Amino acid sequence: MIRPNRKRRPASRNRMKRVLNRIGRLCAGMAGLTLVLVSAWWLNQALSVEVWTIRGVPEYLETAIDTELNTMKTLDFIHARPSRLRRILLARLPDLGDISIARSLPDRLEIIARERIPVALWQNPDGKVSLVDGKAVPYRTLHRGEQLDLPLLRTFRSDLGEAVNLLLAVKPASNDRYAHLSELISEGNSWRFNFDRGQSWLLPRGDGGQHIRDLISLMQQKRWRGGDWRIDARLPTRWFIRKSKIGGVV
Repeated sequence: MIRPNRKRRPASRNRMKRVLNRIGRLCAGMAGLTLVLVSAWWLNQALSVEVWTIRGVPEYLETAIDTELNTMKTLDFIHARPSRLRRILLARLPDLGDISIARSLPDRLEIIARERIPVALWQNPDGKVSLVDGKAVPYRTLHRGEQLDLPLLRTFRSDLGEAVNLLLAVKPASNDRYAHLSELISEGNSWRFNFDRGQSWLLPRGDGGQHIRDLISLMQQKRWRGGDWRIDARLPTRWFIRKSKIGGVV
């Protein structure tokens, strides 16, 4: 059998062609990836935050939020994610109770914030005084020269929860009584409430909320209304009531 003569390409030429094809595909892929990255970078910059509105908080806190946003190095689309900004602002501004941030494309933030309201001052065993919120969280120390008309808690950190619950039991039962409360002190197995004009209450630990409601109800009776009293209500069967000045047991 006679076969025609066929010229065979050298193996090295075939390998070179395959290498060139692979390089071509790689370059095309890199060019496509570069185009995607450049487009993403451009879009990220194009959607940078330029303006924002802040609502729901007093002027001092609005200014603080505005200052924090202005001092951030970049507010492009990635770095201005609402969840990220919320986390940063809550960490940097302890007077913020909560904050909601929404993006309004292309370049606006809509911010609704809520101020954290202190219910008391706390003096820890080291003597430092901090603001305490309604969840019994001491969230910052007093600023120099800051004056707040709030009850002072003298107790350990572990007792703050019970102390704040007692305060919050006084306020709705008698807002006037709460306004005249100066100190709440932990004394072993009891709590001492010190009011103005030498008035005070001694309550046992435990169901303090019920004791408070009963005490306020008692003080609203005609016999006791308007007087300045020192009350020891630690015994379940007998309470001792004295005049806040020199006087006998009633």
